[in-house]
Amino acid sequence: MPPLPAIPEVPWTLFVNDVAVAAGSASPERMHALAVGRLFAEGYVERIDQLHDLDVAEAASGVRLLRARTDAELASRATELAAHRRANGCGLLHFVSCDPLALRVPRTGRPPGADPLRELFRALFAVASDASEAGGLHAAALTDGASMCFEVHDVSRHNAVDKTLGGALMAGTPPDPLGLVLTGRITGEIALKAARAGVSWIASRSIATTLAVALAERAGLSMIGRAVSGAPVLYSVQPAAES
Repeated sequence: MPPLPAIPEVPWTLFVNDVAVAAGSASPERMHALAVGRLFAEGYVERIDQLHDLDVAEAASGVRLLRARTDAELASRATELAAHRRANGCGLLHFVSCDPLALRVPRTGRPPGADPLRELFRALFAVASDASEAGGLHAAALTDGASMCFEVHDVSRHNAVDKTLGGALMAGTPPDPLGLVLTGRITGEIALKAARAGVSWIASRSIATTLAVALAERAGLSMIGRAVSGAPVLYSVQPAAES
């Protein structure tokens, strides 16, 4: 009897200045990029030069230990923000209700037309299928509208986004005016990651959640859902008025 199809997945824990701040599981490749993407997403790093050290090691248990050192003041602010979001129950809505200007930065890029976008997604689907004939992987990449860069695969769509954005930031590649293309739906967390990293637009083969739309409107972030269908969905790109 042939073995059941399965793809590699490993647990990880992220430490910032010796304090555990996040944990999860991921495909074992590109763990440094995963850590950098998550640090930006959570506000522990706003520029790559604020990341003073990053080490990835494997514990005896198999857990990947991602240890980062960042500016103490920046790390303290990120920790306080996380505590505020928990204590007040606002979560990701913090960036919609509590601090609606936090994600507002200039974004100069614009999505390509339907035909170039379909070609990009053909290449993106191949990233996941080439990595696993059995399936089960998500893929993400950055693009200038004509070609892809920093393309990755992972068991989680959120990890794939972290690895893509982290890879670009580690390489010193400005995310604006690039776009983010991904195989999974656009959740609020993914919209936040993209907004904080500075990309100009997101396109997915799936659709966006209502929270992703709210965050994108605050950030002025263009989003396209069902990008490879005959009826793509263009979500609002105009920053919402202050309340």
